[in-house]
Amino acid sequence: MQQKQDIKGFTILELLVVITIVAIVSAVGYPNFMEWSEDRKVRKASEQISSMLTNINTQLQRGNFQYVQFQIIPGGTSSTTIRTKGIYQDTYSKNLNSKSGIQCSKDNAYWDETVQEIVIDTPVHTDKQGSVCFSKDGTKFLQTGSLENQTRYIVNGEEVKDYALVCSKSNAKKIGGKCDLNTLGKKNGLTKPAYLVLWSRFGTVTKYKWGKSDWTIR
Repeated sequence: MQQKQDIKGFTILELLVVITIVAIVSAVGYPNFMEWSEDRKVRKASEQISSMLTNINTQLQRGNFQYVQFQIIPGGTSSTTIRTKGIYQDTYSKNLNSKSGIQCSKDNAYWDETVQEIVIDTPVHTDKQGSVCFSKDGTKFLQTGSLENQTRYIVNGEEVKDYALVCSKSNAKKIGGKCDLNTLGKKNGLTKPAYLVLWSRFGTVTKYKWGKSDWTIR
């Protein structure tokens, strides 16, 4: 009987030691895990935006559409809707010769087809709707809403104005509900994880990741 009691007591002590070790490891590792998890979510959102831009430009170059739109519809710090649309050659020619001409309209009726629509689980750099529209040869390149006349920003020595910025929800909540590029690097301002997606009138897409003090190309 004494032997059984000794074994039972030793087992409980051993269990307490294990629990203590697990608690210490968890306390040390949890912040790193949360940081990794946030970065993964924001990186995924930037990749989805980049993929949609690349996809709609590919369809444009293949002749599936003559004119396309990339649209951002913010939902606060909870989510963001991203939508791409296109019009065919006949519709494009008709609009080109009309009194109103070619537009970057947010009205769905203006477009022949909604090509793709997704909801990303991150906020963006604006809290207002915005669109960018471009033609196959780059002669038509129009922006409306929040994507028109964006704040010019220097990325690795180059001035950019056509971009989408994504960050974590916790990051956006502390700076007014959006990923405010103007607060980057400032006290209590935008910090990592933050990813920047740039585009050109010809459909070229470039991605950057914010580090401690600068951008690195992805």
